[in-house]
Amino acid sequence: MPRLISHELPDELYERLNGREIGKYLNHGALLYTVDANGWPHPSLLSYFEIAAIDRKNLRLATYSSSNTTENMRRNGIVTLSIFDLRVAYAIKGTAQEIRREMRSASRNCMLNVAVEQVLVDEADPVLEPGAYVAGGITYSSPDLGPERTWRNDILKELMDAEV
Repeated sequence: MPRLISHELPDELYERLNGREIGKYLNHGALLYTVDANGWPHPSLLSYFEIAAIDRKNLRLATYSSSNTTENMRRNGIVTLSIFDLRVAYAIKGTAQEIRREMRSASRNCMLNVAVEQVLVDEADPVLEPGAYVAGGITYSSPDLGPERTWRNDILKELMDAEV
């Protein structure tokens, strides 16, 4: 059962998402949930190159400008970002606001800021499920994951350096 642990990113999440050690997370992904016009959760997958923790209270996201995900955020701003990995299951709830309709590094993307409101952690109950834990996270493979990472690096850098 998820439990509230903070109203800002704890150390482990901030270090994971601030972009400074992207080499550790080249093939990691996160699930971004928005709420569609009918009230349904709408999932989308983001790489760690499309997420940047600016500080402990703000995340920047790069999403396709014309996507349903982005339209949902423009309409109601409600987001939950889920991070899964070995022994890790976090949900970051917040409110999104568009910063740029078109990013310089990738014109197909817009830039949004998510103001962090709640951070929840989920883990097995040690009494009911002793020894149980999350054994892995969301990973993907892409030809753009080599050391140069060209346009992906440009997106992450723009997210991290953007003036609002």
